[in-house]
Amino acid sequence: MMTLTTPALRPPFANDVSLKARLGALKLLSSVMMLAGFGGVAMLLTTKTPAAWPEVDLVVARLPLPIVLAGVFCAGLALDHWRHWQVKRLLRRGWELLLAGRPEAAIHALRVSSYGGSDDQRAQSLHGLTLAWLRKGDYERALSLGEETAHSRGRRTSSVRDAQAPALMATILALYGELDDAREWVERIRRPMFDETDHALLAQAVMLCREGRHVEAVKRIQRTAREDVPEMDVGAVAVIHAFARSRLGGQLVPLKPGCVLPHRPARASEYEYLACEWPELAAFLRGEDAPAAAARA
Repeated sequence: MMTLTTPALRPPFANDVSLKARLGALKLLSSVMMLAGFGGVAMLLTTKTPAAWPEVDLVVARLPLPIVLAGVFCAGLALDHWRHWQVKRLLRRGWELLLAGRPEAAIHALRVSSYGGSDDQRAQSLHGLTLAWLRKGDYERALSLGEETAHSRGRRTSSVRDAQAPALMATILALYGELDDAREWVERIRRPMFDETDHALLAQAVMLCREGRHVEAVKRIQRTAREDVPEMDVGAVAVIHAFARSRLGGQLVPLKPGCVLPHRPARASEYEYLACEWPELAAFLRGEDAPAAAARA
């Protein structure tokens, strides 16, 4: 069975400009068809004298104009549904690649899906792109996309717009060292009703560590059960947990069962995106006890 890690898997969406153009053309064509055909649907629903309908010669048959237009409307509607299905497939694939640790490939898919879908699909795509660029260590681009996600529209994306996007913005800003701005974004998090997810955990843990409050950071992490941590944040929370415990200086903080356990990655590159602007964490990931003197200067 082919998986996301199968070497023979072709890199999809290499020509994403062409895909964007095709999706844009499909969107325009389906809109024109539905607009043109709507009059036929209205005539079928309101006119009671079919004998008065003009006919259209279709070579193989002559059909009443309202029926022809209604057919055009239905064809446009089907084409629009097909376009949304294609965007949904791209969106799902992008998130699969992101979860598989392949942000570069995820960016190609999510960039296209952010262009040709509904408002809801665009918001989900933008959020995935924010995460992908964060994983690549490009904080500036991630912040720009996160800001756009937080102001996105869509009836079914309140969780993305009001909780996930502000939390991610707070995390990026905290990693950047902009703690005041990060706190403002944490305050903007609005968790949907019945959602037990602790969206603010990673951002607040990073802020506490950057302020040197490592005991409080450990306690903050351990206060949240593993199942309530966003899936995309678990690995980063485990690293921050391990980093905070390494800085306790002999202070004992018992490990609480059920929380995200501390984890020091074997390869620094796996989580180096967290340390682009954080010398102490970079040193920890390299296996050093403290950053080099040059880095501190």
